[in-house]
Amino acid sequence: MTLHTTDSVCAITGSQPANLRRWYRSGLITRSDIQQGWNDVQLGEIQSMMQLTASGATQNEISQAHLEARAVNTAGWIGRKGDLIWQLEYGSDRALYRELRTLADSFSGDDFINSLMRPLSRWLHDDKRCGADRRLARFHQCVMKRASLNMRHSARNKATPLLLEALSVADETEIWLEAIRLGGQGFSVDISSDVLNTSSQARIGYEHHMLWCGAGISEASHQHYHDDKIAGKPVMLCGPDRSITKQAKRRLRSA
Repeated sequence: MTLHTTDSVCAITGSQPANLRRWYRSGLITRSDIQQGWNDVQLGEIQSMMQLTASGATQNEISQAHLEARAVNTAGWIGRKGDLIWQLEYGSDRALYRELRTLADSFSGDDFINSLMRPLSRWLHDDKRCGADRRLARFHQCVMKRASLNMRHSARNKATPLLLEALSVADETEIWLEAIRLGGQGFSVDISSDVLNTSSQARIGYEHHMLWCGAGISEASHQHYHDDKIAGKPVMLCGPDRSITKQAKRRLRSA
């Protein structure tokens, strides 16, 4: 029988070791001596779990369906979003963070951020109803707390070091969400969230240097990035808006 290492399973399925451990302990993956590797049956079960959790189904919903030998019933990402909005409106700080932690532990980092947290963040920023500022502030603080705890945990486990530096931001929460997502991929993230006129000098010791562009990139920063890239440094642009800003474009056209 073919056995797969944890690293191989994570590469094939997009799952994370923490997901595998939780599913295995909960009985959602067939028991065997996983110290020797994951067999093909388990690999199929992990792929099924990834499909279910990608739809927004929680581990509890999946476990209950297994116990009752029925299909998984879930409210999906809409339900998860509703759970967090309720906590933002009515829950204590402790209850809000507990809900966020439970959800973060139920899904892969990419699904948690891309399917739940980023859409919720956009919704909160667009919300104009009474109490919108308070809900958004609570959301931001909760996200920062989760990201900070993840970073400390990853540093203790000596994960691959990565510097996430802000070149521009459209809102103050987005780069912290990216830090959580990257941490879920196995990186030990250090974050420079304040937008500075010059790029960070503390790059030595990082295997990856991500430049976050939330609202475009200036001509000077783009040139600095280009020079580092040519020099073979491990630098990469990321974020929703990596275009050169209008002011920089006018300078390029007049040059």
